[in-house]
Amino acid sequence: MQSSKEDYLKSKKVQRTKQKPDMQHQNFMGKISKQRNELQHKVSSKLISENQAVALETFNVCCMLKNHCLAQGIADASWSYFISKLKYKSKWYGKTILRIDQFERSTKRCNICIYHNGKSTLTDRGWQCPDCKTNNYRDINVVINIKTFALYKQNLIGI
Repeated sequence: MQSSKEDYLKSKKVQRTKQKPDMQHQNFMGKISKQRNELQHKVSSKLISENQAVALETFNVCCMLKNHCLAQGIADASWSYFISKLKYKSKWYGKTILRIDQFERSTKRCNICIYHNGKSTLTDRGWQCPDCKTNNYRDINVVINIKTFALYKQNLIGI
């Protein structure tokens, strides 16, 4: 009788030691989730309070998650939660969210002369427009093009 009780207690101890790393991992992931949520609240509040309108490009996140090289980073960023925070805070502060379609050519289009550079890839960080000789840096060019497309779509400017 004594040995069965000892065996039972020993098995419980083994179970607890196996569960401990799982609990530590869950606590760690919960901490990361709370930090991400807090950062998204801070950034979305700052964006909405400092601007009258925020222009966003629509992404097909489901298709982007199929790319195994980008999937982890995209899933960790939790874009949809960030967009929902921007939406409700824009309504709260009375600001405007402008959306452009994912098929607008914001990356490959010169923001000066509207030339379409069809041969640029994701690895190209910059390119020179053959028409107007402007040096276009991808990230800055995209921001300018998204702003232009969003304002044009709202009939606020003419191209």
